[in-house]
Amino acid sequence: MFKQELDTPCILVDEDKLKNNIVRVQRIADEAGIALRPHAKTHKTPQIARMQLDAGAAGITVAKLGEAEAMADAGISPILIAYPIIGRFKLERLMRLAARATVTVAVDSLEAAFGISEAALNAGIVMPIWVEIDPGYGRAGVQPGEALIRLGNELGKLCGVRVTGVLVFAGQSYDEDNDEGRIRVAKREAAIAKEAADSLLGLGFPIESVSAGSTPVSRFASVMEGVTEMRPGTYVFGDLTQVKAKAIGLEQCALTVLATVVSRPAPDRAVIDAGTKVFTSDGEDSPIGTGRGFVVGHPDIEVSWFNEEHGVLHLPPEERGLKVGDKLEIVPVHCCAVINMLDEFNLVAGDVVQEAVPIPGRGKVR
Repeated sequence: MFKQELDTPCILVDEDKLKNNIVRVQRIADEAGIALRPHAKTHKTPQIARMQLDAGAAGITVAKLGEAEAMADAGISPILIAYPIIGRFKLERLMRLAARATVTVAVDSLEAAFGISEAALNAGIVMPIWVEIDPGYGRAGVQPGEALIRLGNELGKLCGVRVTGVLVFAGQSYDEDNDEGRIRVAKREAAIAKEAADSLLGLGFPIESVSAGSTPVSRFASVMEGVTEMRPGTYVFGDLTQVKAKAIGLEQCALTVLATVVSRPAPDRAVIDAGTKVFTSDGEDSPIGTGRGFVVGHPDIEVSWFNEEHGVLHLPPEERGLKVGDKLEIVPVHCCAVINMLDEFNLVAGDVVQEAVPIPGRGKVR
């Protein structure tokens, strides 16, 4: 089947671009002498996780326990859950998961660590945990310095857990508009992570892993002194946010949404069958002036706005020959959000569909 024959809206993933992106970032990590533990929240697909592991990744990262379960169901391991596990039901699931996969969990509070400790003791296991540090992003993570030392002293009293690493996520790298700023963030992120690791080592914890990095700074891995691994995710597909961050070229973006023109209500307007229930409303507009997406082969079309089921395109005079029934490929603003909206993607080689690939982690937000 040719991709233009597919029912829409649907996700297309270019196989060659996907493979090239995986190899490219693995090479960056290898050349920097650090491990790559890619974040699978981007693709939520064991088939792609296996490609990353086969290329040399040391393991995978997930955001939620449900994603970890979907990966373990397919035999993917080791898994880092970079998110606090809170509540009895989740802790019971975590223990069942730990019985069939190698799992590490991030914590940033005594409450989270205590719950894991109690559950692990009841299960008769020792669970490795990493302490998440806030490197200035202002999201999750214990503050470096005195707050970390206080938490470390309390963690040392717990049984059933073993503190073996630290992790940071400097999401502020997305706010930088040049490489100089991104390098500055990368160096600062690494320094905070290394200092935190040294502090915990000083408290007697067997710290083995210092984990940092995101897709915007992954190409600067060589300047991240003291870091032992990085966790980029979006690099596998790429999107307009990463194009803005210069982490990937527009021509390297592997994921597009195939949509059909369903209405031509005005000469300068077309409507497609994909809105926020496919593209979502996450992220900023295109950095190249094309609105909420980039229409492949039609760089002057503006993806103007979305409702739930409708996408509205603004057409310049030279694009007004577009007809109802025409199909368009659109690079999204944020690919991670798109992949969570549909049950499968279509792997394509050129114009030919190779297979429909299920997304087992789709919707696994618990």
